Amino acid sequence: MEQLVEQLTNPIAAVGHLNYMLVILSVSMSSMRWLRLFAIASGMVGVFYYGFLITDRISAAWEGIFAAVNAVQLAIVLLAGRRKKLSEDEELFIRTVMPTLEGNLRARVLKLARWQTRQPEAVLVEEGEEKPALVFIASGAASVEKSGALVGVCGPGDFLGEMSFLTGRPASATVKVANEIRCCVFDPGVLKALTQRNPGIRQALEFSFNRNLVGKLERMNETNRERAAAVLSPGGLLPDPDAEGLVADDSGPAEAPLPVAEPSKAAKEADAVAPPFSGTRPASA
Repeated sequence: MEQLVEQLTNPIAAVGHLNYMLVILSVSMSSMRWLRLFAIASGMVGVFYYGFLITDRISAAWEGIFAAVNAVQLAIVLLAGRRKKLSEDEELFIRTVMPTLEGNLRARVLKLARWQTRQPEAVLVEEGEEKPALVFIASGAASVEKSGALVGVCGPGDFLGEMSFLTGRPASATVKVANEIRCCVFDPGVLKALTQRNPGIRQALEFSFNRNLVGKLERMNETNRERAAAVLSPGGLLPDPDAEGLVADDSGPAEAPLPVAEPSKAAKEADAVAPPFSGTRPASA
């Protein structure tokens, strides 16, 4: 312990410790950009320490190579992030799917995207399809059908085929274009291979899928509530008797009264013989 304190208080030894501290900081960074920056700083400190303070030229040379390699990698990251001006559709995709990803990772995903314009009635996903494409809707709307029945509607910012992409199962519904849409189509096999090499991309996609699924469920619940309200409203299965159109119209002809049965002859004779009811009970014997 005393030796460690002595080394830290020694200026020359402190520079050597700083070299390794920067290496530890670099490998603890989740961002590749910051990882490279700390690695370059560590290499430069190492060159100064080994080359000028303790005169170890071999170690200084390797520290310089270490810094140079990381500088080249940082330049590649920065250049990959600099891309031509994005279209409105691409900007929507980035804001929705990968707002926190670095520029070079965004560029890799966008490089796989095939932007298409699809017309009404075009089928985007077929129910039972083994490996449907992963589709991102940038504009327009599409209808979701299950066994021929409409079960939902998708719009801008929604994914299609995400459950098949995650689970590998066939598509559970058919999706058709309701009105002209602009969409981004990915080959599921190629995109999955990219996510396996880049955990950051995989995490961004999975987070976006989860958020999109919550939105779809909320819209489905809202649709179900509206249908239930329509059923319980006037004209539904449980009509309101006071609702307009169900109240009798006084201006129309009155309905004929129901016939009243005449009492029989025997009933009339019994009424004549029986004494009138006085309201008091007779005394018991």
